[in-house]
Amino acid sequence: QPHALGALPAAVRLAVFGWLRGDPPPLDLSVTVCAWNRAAELAGLIENVAPFAREVVVVDGGSQDETEALCRADPRVTYVQQPWEGHFGRIKNASFAAASGEWILHLDTDERVSPELAAKLPWLCANRRRDFYRLPMRWLVELDPPRYVHSEKHEPCYVPRLFRRRDAFRYLEGEGPVHPRFPKAVRKAMKKVRAPEACLYHYCLAWLSREELEAKARAYAEREPGSEATNAAYYLWWEQPHELRSLPVEAVP
Repeated sequence: QPHALGALPAAVRLAVFGWLRGDPPPLDLSVTVCAWNRAAELAGLIENVAPFAREVVVVDGGSQDETEALCRADPRVTYVQQPWEGHFGRIKNASFAAASGEWILHLDTDERVSPELAAKLPWLCANRRRDFYRLPMRWLVELDPPRYVHSEKHEPCYVPRLFRRRDAFRYLEGEGPVHPRFPKAVRKAMKKVRAPEACLYHYCLAWLSREELEAKARAYAEREPGSEATNAAYYLWWEQPHELRSLPVEAVP
């Protein structure tokens, strides 16, 4: 009622009127990423998230390319240098610690946010009952025209990437260096976003040759013994039962 709304603080009234109009809630989001000699990929990621991210936190593990220059020249980027010690969880945790937003969206340099997910982010982060989301990921294998792989591992594939900035939300650093996990209690509280189009797009399978993907799977297996089957299932996609599905060109950033 008008008289009831008039008694509210101005900021609250604006929020209420915005909600009634269907305006997206305000979004306080840090995008975090770890980079090693991937300046070109990183530039594309920054442009992809610039419309909705308050900051992009880049933790550089010792790049020799233009990564540092790119980051220092961009006011949207918080640049952190941390020597690469071989543990993905440890350096990802460093990116979380450097973030200042209320929410964190963690990406790899070869990942992009779909337009549908970008539009959905304010509403996901405004949900006071949720602190951590698993986002759907689609693994692109071709770009012209865009197609992604549908298989037992690749779809549905939900990855833990969107969460409130809290100290408890950190990868376990005592586990394998390649495929770190969050603590069990954290994993149990994660909520899947069951909207396939509101996804992350993974370009690794499209950007690398089959020989490069085979080398990647071998290198990961050497660094984390016991991960051979997991690495093969995701990276050697052509060896698994699968189906390639098409996407509209405009759907892929």
